[in-house]
Amino acid sequence: MAHDHFRERIPGTPRFKEKDKNKPIGTEPFFPNFLLKEWIVGALFLVAFMLWIVFNPVELTDVANPSDSSYTPMPDWYFLFLYQLLKYFPGSVIWLGSVILPGIAATLLILAPWLDNSKVRHPFKRPVATSAMVLSLLLMIWMTYEAHVQHEEHLASQPKKVDQSAMPADTTLVDANDPGAKIFATSCAGCHGADLKGQIGPFLIGVGNKYDEAKLVDTITKGFPPNMPPKGGLASDDQVKQVAAWLAKQKQK
Repeated sequence: MAHDHFRERIPGTPRFKEKDKNKPIGTEPFFPNFLLKEWIVGALFLVAFMLWIVFNPVELTDVANPSDSSYTPMPDWYFLFLYQLLKYFPGSVIWLGSVILPGIAATLLILAPWLDNSKVRHPFKRPVATSAMVLSLLLMIWMTYEAHVQHEEHLASQPKKVDQSAMPADTTLVDANDPGAKIFATSCAGCHGADLKGQIGPFLIGVGNKYDEAKLVDTITKGFPPNMPPKGGLASDDQVKQVAAWLAKQKQK
């Protein structure tokens, strides 16, 4: 008691400051007190996260192959709900799912301290804020799950890559500067690979050992629906003949 009595009569002590007399009990200024604590916690978390990444590096996947048309891009898990949102607004209205709705959500999150400035902190006594947060989290979880399931279903529906165990040991292309080779690289490499080693389509290394030019022309012209369209997607019969002539030269052993 004597100590408190002594402090009340010393100007400059916390209990003597006039601005603290009307300050609600249990509160503190957002800046710099509260914000400083948030920065410290954030900095510690960032340092810990960086150390975890350095000592536990993520294993890299296969090198990107631009000619692999079977590859389906997929964002990281924490962006899957936004990825799924884009699917609900295709075509000309994609801007709604990519800009407008995420922008509104981000704006509301930023303005949350001003929109809900209740001094009550118990979640059950703040039904509007609590309900909005719970519904938002459930929606994000559901959309993340849907994106994952749909991606797995898409992968399962893709044609399996062809077994390449029977590929000839010599994989050097014959006459790589042939006009047919250039047409092949533009129109056929997405399935068969620019090096003829196959992607979702079979490898064509050594195909000249099995088929002559006439057979290759006939095969390309008829195609293999639904995976390979007639003419293999080539623009003309002349292109079919040029590609077939080049493939007939591929007689690797």
